Amino acid sequence: MYKIIVLLITLGSISAFSENTNWVLYQNNVLSHQTKLEGWCTPEKARRMMNLIYEVNPDVCVEIGVFGGASIYPTASALKFLNRGQVYAIDPWINSYCLDGYATDDPNYQWWSRVDLNDIYHHFINMLNCFQLSSYCTTLRMTGSSALDHFADESIDILHVDGNHTQDIALGDVQMYLPKVKKGGYIWLDDANWETTHLAREFLFANCMKDELRSTDEYFLFKK
Repeated sequence: MYKIIVLLITLGSISAFSENTNWVLYQNNVLSHQTKLEGWCTPEKARRMMNLIYEVNPDVCVEIGVFGGASIYPTASALKFLNRGQVYAIDPWINSYCLDGYATDDPNYQWWSRVDLNDIYHHFINMLNCFQLSSYCTTLRMTGSSALDHFADESIDILHVDGNHTQDIALGDVQMYLPKVKKGGYIWLDDANWETTHLAREFLFANCMKDELRSTDEYFLFKK
């Protein structure tokens, strides 16, 4: 009996080791494509996002502000590895919404007024198809406020807030979507060190716990 127990424990350890090895190899392969995508998600952040998904095994992930999909790509790829879950990619891909709240002389206004967002959108859809991620990603071409009714209260496991960074809109996104996040769920706040995101940051500090180990100076992770 003792030998059987030892054998079962050994087999379980080998299986767990093999699965973890497969995950690391898969993750490294995913991240090898990261810098080729449109957007500003670094490979380091992408790895942290993937590891959180691997740990949590989420059913519902939501990202507000997608652009070319640099952070949707690792998210959907992690879900594909787990063979479960869905990430909702929310972005209108319309210039006027990106300009909302910026002064005309702001460099952000100048940049967002020139970029071809319709072209970026089509590159995003092509990326999902290329990496066979479409079945793990639902694209909602609309603003965060328009997409709100797609989600029941406490239905979101992981939320990534990376939309318009002007003060009122950034704050509005976290205020609207925090009730949609499950108790114990997670919220990534991108560019948390920007002055214009400070109200959103303080709102999350007041209502959640910051995950110090996964946060950096540029992005914070909160747990509800």
